[in-house]
Amino acid sequence: MKTGMIFSGIVLSLCLSACGTLKQQTVSSSGPSKAPAWKITPGNPTYYINSVATCGDGSKVVAGTFFHSYGDSPEDPRRIPIKTDASSTGIFGTYCYNQAGTLLWKDEFTGWQGVYWVDVSASGGYAASGGWYSQSPYAGFVRGYNAVTGATILNYATSNRVNQVVLSADGTWLISGAETLVLFQLVNGTYQKSDEFTPAAGADNTIETAALSSDGSRIVCGDYLGNLYVLGNAAGTLSQLAKWSLPTPSSYSHSVRITPNGASFAAGGAKGNVYLFDVSTLISTGQPSVTYQMANQGSVYGVAIADDASAFVGISNLTPGSNVGGLVCYIQRSGSQGTLKWQYQTARNPNCASLNFANSLLAVSDGHPDGTPGDFYLLNATTGALNWQYQTGNMSWPIVISPNGGAIVGGSDDSNVYYFTP
Repeated sequence: MKTGMIFSGIVLSLCLSACGTLKQQTVSSSGPSKAPAWKITPGNPTYYINSVATCGDGSKVVAGTFFHSYGDSPEDPRRIPIKTDASSTGIFGTYCYNQAGTLLWKDEFTGWQGVYWVDVSASGGYAASGGWYSQSPYAGFVRGYNAVTGATILNYATSNRVNQVVLSADGTWLISGAETLVLFQLVNGTYQKSDEFTPAAGADNTIETAALSSDGSRIVCGDYLGNLYVLGNAAGTLSQLAKWSLPTPSSYSHSVRITPNGASFAAGGAKGNVYLFDVSTLISTGQPSVTYQMANQGSVYGVAIADDASAFVGISNLTPGSNVGGLVCYIQRSGSQGTLKWQYQTARNPNCASLNFANSLLAVSDGHPDGTPGDFYLLNATTGALNWQYQTGNMSWPIVISPNGGAIVGGSDDSNVYYFTP
């Protein structure tokens, strides 16, 4: 569980031995606060912003509204809703804004819990959202949009919550993760189901996280049973290229991220472990290329990877019972070895990380438990120095950097979407 104690802007430069023992530590001062260019509350002012996305130049921002009562699992508060809670029924929506914060279009519906995840293509032409739609019977949804006009060009039902939607750079391909991973292709201006991948059989198994290469030809996804899969997309037909299972029983990956060319990916695991996979190595050896365990060995809710797979990032929750915030670790890769380049301590549990390798920017969000403040951080990815920090009114989960590095967009359980410039 999180504590309310704040350690604002503490950067730790660490020298670790092979076994992870702390040998040296230097603490620098905190950085400045940063005001957003704008913040907006879409829809109901009591709902959460669980996911945000921005196109390549930051000129379009997509966000969704979501609400549920939290379950009693301190390790995974977002997975276990209280399904009988009537307050989770309301009017939810997907919203698209321009870089000035002007609403371009919205798609609202009356449903249950609402929009869990959103995405927008790097081109800015297409958007998608997914989540829960109905409690009786339980049903999730995937919707696709023409992001210029706001027209709905896909409305697809699932039997479980859609945990993630991801678009290729030009919007030709869309994947969604629920009880299965579904691949959609843009054909004559609408999305059509192209293929479907079913994960390993097991009670309540679902696709929890997924990532897609820029051209849509390669997919990595993780299921609730702790399996990671690499899939190929050949003109709309899926094939399984590799499978790997997390070594810790009863654990699964909360986050996977893939390089633009689809050759490598990063994944989070249990007990502070983060993994870098080269797909060719995984296929030939069945093992990750690099494994790194963060010092506090907490839950890993987010990862990021450099475009060329030369480095990767893990964010680890504080150790249970500790009053010290979570860790952000930037790990330099050399062959099969991962060396900690720098480590940053957040005030609370870190929940999401976004790395813009070309511009040496790393954005992180934090916060827990519900009803306590959260933070957004922008770090220098080369040095680990804090560029700026902004505190929100409730815990904050999503944060993304636009591919051109010109915009940082965050969402918070305080019901606001935040737009920052670097």
